[in-house]
Amino acid sequence: MNSNAPVSDAKRLNSDLLIGLFSLSLAVVAYFNTRDLSKLGGVFVDYILVAMAVLGAIIAVKGFIKPDRVRFFESMIERNNVLIGVGILLLYLIFLPLAGFLASSYVFYFCFNLYLADDRFTTRNILFSALLTAVVVTAFYFIFKVFLGVPLPQSTWLNG
Repeated sequence: MNSNAPVSDAKRLNSDLLIGLFSLSLAVVAYFNTRDLSKLGGVFVDYILVAMAVLGAIIAVKGFIKPDRVRFFESMIERNNVLIGVGILLLYLIFLPLAGFLASSYVFYFCFNLYLADDRFTTRNILFSALLTAVVVTAFYFIFKVFLGVPLPQSTWLNG
């Protein structure tokens, strides 16, 4: 199929409605999963969830009033790249409670950096991804765990 050929409205999706409803759903799920946080620990989360719900509702309403119809994947390569990225993210979320924050985040961030690179397996990209992973994940750990006192997932493999 020619990528310049017009796409019928039947193949186009209402992106505003989809993103708005997804954002609202994500805000609701996150809200119910964060109710066990301490009062101070949940303040930031609650503000973000309110903002996310309000913006999601605005986008959903726009989807009903003046929908923006787009074709989500222009090619099979684009679709496969997104699916692989989502797969890597799901693996991270599965291993996060099993291996703990640090181990899971180091592996996830390194793999995702390599996956997003143009020349994935060159020595330069592997070294750059490893260095960037070490700096970013360690910085996030110290910011959230040490400075802000946020409890991060512990490994059930090592503790159980």
